[in-house]
Amino acid sequence: MLTILLITAMLGQGQSWDSIGLNFITAFPENIAFYYPVNPVNALNITAVQADTVVTISISDSTWTYQDTLPAGKPVTVTLPLGIEEYRFVQTLQTVKISSTKLIAVQSISQRGDSVQTNVVQPMKNLGTFYSIPALNYSKMINTFFQSTGNISKKYSSFGLVIINGAESNFIKIVKKPRNIISILDPYAVLQLQTDGTEISVQSDYKVAVMLTHPCVEISGCRCNMVVNQLYPDTQWDSRFPVPGILNVRLHLTSSTNIIASGGNIQSGTFEAYTSKLLSLPSLELGSQFINTTDPASLRLVGPGFIIEPIPLSRFSACYLVVPVNLMGANVIVIAETESRNSVYIDGDLLSSTTWSTISDSKYSSVLVTLDDTHVIWHPSTKIAVYVFEKSASWYGGPAISLSANPDPVGCLVAPSKFDIILTPQTWPESHQYCMLISDELFSPSNNVAQMEMVDILNSEGLNERLWIGLRRSLLTLEWYRQKGKEVHNMTYTRWGTGEPRVAEQGMCASVFPNSNTGFHWKSVPCCAQLKSICYTSTHYFLLDLPISNEKPSNSNSNAKGDENV
Repeated sequence: MLTILLITAMLGQGQSWDSIGLNFITAFPENIAFYYPVNPVNALNITAVQADTVVTISISDSTWTYQDTLPAGKPVTVTLPLGIEEYRFVQTLQTVKISSTKLIAVQSISQRGDSVQTNVVQPMKNLGTFYSIPALNYSKMINTFFQSTGNISKKYSSFGLVIINGAESNFIKIVKKPRNIISILDPYAVLQLQTDGTEISVQSDYKVAVMLTHPCVEISGCRCNMVVNQLYPDTQWDSRFPVPGILNVRLHLTSSTNIIASGGNIQSGTFEAYTSKLLSLPSLELGSQFINTTDPASLRLVGPGFIIEPIPLSRFSACYLVVPVNLMGANVIVIAETESRNSVYIDGDLLSSTTWSTISDSKYSSVLVTLDDTHVIWHPSTKIAVYVFEKSASWYGGPAISLSANPDPVGCLVAPSKFDIILTPQTWPESHQYCMLISDELFSPSNNVAQMEMVDILNSEGLNERLWIGLRRSLLTLEWYRQKGKEVHNMTYTRWGTGEPRVAEQGMCASVFPNSNTGFHWKSVPCCAQLKSICYTSTHYFLLDLPISNEKPSNSNSNAKGDENV
């Protein structure tokens, strides 16, 4: 078996967070919504980051499967079969598994009548083994917004706690007063429990996804909207929250310790650990606010028919994908540093707006824009936050899909360049074919900058034997050329050692010796020699499969319109 040493040529600064990956698990909780007699529609929106991405979707307890090869940058909607919704408070195999050969983003959509709930499905890499459970009380929550809720059936008097397991048999402990709940989850099983407000945390041996859900949270009168909140592991908690301005909401804090929260005219005082209190935050109706907590915590904005978890500073990203599912389009809130807010891009154009509003007691500003289609919102030099809310009779939405945590001046960087040092000796043709299989090319320096990038990697590894690079002679003309993937390029840059290259009989392919004493010069070698090699994957930027201007960034954006009071 080949041993591959992966070396990243470009490292992100600080904590990295994005919502793209290769493996995902999710489930579809019950959605009775407003039009109860109407059949539900449950679907996945999948966007491939790279071309020719093979995506496979399956349901653990069903023979139903989906497989297709997707293009890059074009969201594809996959409708799941009827009966996928999980309404039972037991362990079942109603888990939806999504896997791909290359990076993808996944968004779930649950719809019944005019009740729609979307959720960014987090990849397995973002899941955790310890989750604190917010003590949300359904009856108290509804009474906060409505004077009388009428009769609430016992089944729907509280939220459902959904735990979704991966490929391993998993030991689950739900810490609960007065007695813990212990369960063994089978591979790809989902467990749903009805909460009563005494649940404190979910702990597991292996990574799981955890959701809070309710099939029909009252909006007004007899109308309701299904809600779902995928929790983040406690390791993703923060104490700094630029909170988007939304009308008619309350703030809910979850913390494992007693904390003090400040900012946004929030009521003062110490909040007990695992409190179920909804805090009034009237300043959010005037615009976005900055909330601080004395210890890391998890925040939620709770309103009639929705639960939204604000993006803390530690999860800000450089690039977001906005995929409205409603034909009416979406309202999008962007939060950026005030001094760099005029450098936010939507696709290839600057977001030009005079309606940015500064967020009190912070270095951030926010703006509301309207979008009518799928777009990428990004910043070339700093991290931002983006929320998308569908234009509809009922309010739903939340954080947009994070594609990349690391800012890049060129665009939405989703895969940095990297070298793979292949330690198994092979011939030059074998090395070239293997590099084509796992990367873009058998590396061939085309200029001094590329040569020095290779030198830095080899210096760090301390190798002392020759490695193949992607240079060889033509069998017809004996001229040297660069084999870059499937393409052939003329030689415009060389770094031959003394007496090199030798005559064709002594070497038709090229290698490099990783030793500073030899200057990392190139040497011609017979192509059938057995050497280690250097594979290279170039930087990859996300591009939508939509008409996007190739002109230089302008000072306006025809797709976005700024609105007041954000």
